[in-house]
Amino acid sequence: AVDSAVMVIDAAKGIEAQTRKLFEVCRLRDVPIITFVNKLDREGRDPFDLMSEIEQDLQLHVTPAAWPIGMGQSFLGCYDLRHERLVLMSKSRGEVVREGEVCEGLDDPKLDARLPAGAVARLREEVEMARGLCPAFDLASYREGHLTPVFFGSALNNFGVRELLQGLVELAPPPRPQPAATR
Repeated sequence: AVDSAVMVIDAAKGIEAQTRKLFEVCRLRDVPIITFVNKLDREGRDPFDLMSEIEQDLQLHVTPAAWPIGMGQSFLGCYDLRHERLVLMSKSRGEVVREGEVCEGLDDPKLDARLPAGAVARLREEVEMARGLCPAFDLASYREGHLTPVFFGSALNNFGVRELLQGLVELAPPPRPQPAATR
């Protein structure tokens, strides 16, 4: 018995067969699902393609909770859309910036100071597109199992995992009664 689930998707492979099977179990029980796109420290598919695959193949609305800044060798971190924070990945082995830098939206000059110019321009453009193409997050729709917030990161580097777990704590429903056989 579960009250919510985390669906992990490989940034290069997309939805794998076993993930699809487990998703169907969740779908039958209307379990809310949070999605984590993993392995952004390696080259992978475009975030829009991955979200489209989730939407088309799993018939689940998607909305980004974070947005990746680069991928593979050029992966710098993520922009936390829920809290308007910049969370950068440290380039030293296994170390991650512990707290995101709070920004006042995507126009905050802090972004320009912390990121290369090309990365900032692309981030702003992609987030604007994502916000225009994806539905706004709706807690009721998520808890009914119709919408999944999408987080991005690299579990191997422990990057994005804290934000994913925070999202789970803040968004997932509290435990609910489950039918059980009396003994």
